[in-house]
Amino acid sequence: MRTPVGGPARILPSSARAAVSVLVVTCASGALFTISSLANRDSSTPAAEPGLVSLVRDAQKDVDALGAQVASLKSEVDSYAKPDAAAQAPERTASPALSGRAVRGPGVTITLTDAPTQVIPEGVSVNDLVIHQQDIEDVMNALWASGAEAMSVQGVRVTGRTVIRCIGNVILVDGQSFSPPYRISAIGDPDELRTKVDQDRRIVNYKAYVALYGLGWDMSVENEILLPEASTNTVNSYAQVVD
Repeated sequence: MRTPVGGPARILPSSARAAVSVLVVTCASGALFTISSLANRDSSTPAAEPGLVSLVRDAQKDVDALGAQVASLKSEVDSYAKPDAAAQAPERTASPALSGRAVRGPGVTITLTDAPTQVIPEGVSVNDLVIHQQDIEDVMNALWASGAEAMSVQGVRVTGRTVIRCIGNVILVDGQSFSPPYRISAIGDPDELRTKVDQDRRIVNYKAYVALYGLGWDMSVENEILLPEASTNTVNSYAQVVD
């Protein structure tokens, strides 16, 4: 498999790093030995003194050059052994649905209402005539599957931690209670959302109850929907790479 351009830096093999270290240490040791040997010679002979000083200076220059080479090679080895963390970290771009920020855009709003209960047909349960938690969740899932980018229920921003519960003829959305009608708004391509939602099997099933019992259903296209910022306790937090 080819390594993508801009992928992790190639690691210098340990054997190569060892060889570089041995070579540098050997050269440096030799130069230091030469300096030590020259420095310990008998310097009582005046004729030999200028030559010894010159040799020591030349050897010191070699040691300095080798020291600079060691530092350069060490820096190079470290760059291979410890690639930049920022280059390795995957780029994260939070989608509007996950970020919880307030968003604005075109989309659709679906309204669900209970059926009339003044006269209950024979053999029909009252439960068949009211909107349930499952109905709202079916609409939400159909919208997500149809390409919704962000959503709200009764004006409450939906996140990955949003909880919807049904208690009698009211629903709780993240602890807030609401009575019908129930409105689910979603931002996305209006035509695509409308077409795909109408074809979703969950919505097809719900519309069968609309026809049988008079449950309310309305889907309207909106040029601009403003979804509020999510509550701080419903937005997931993630660990971040520290530079």
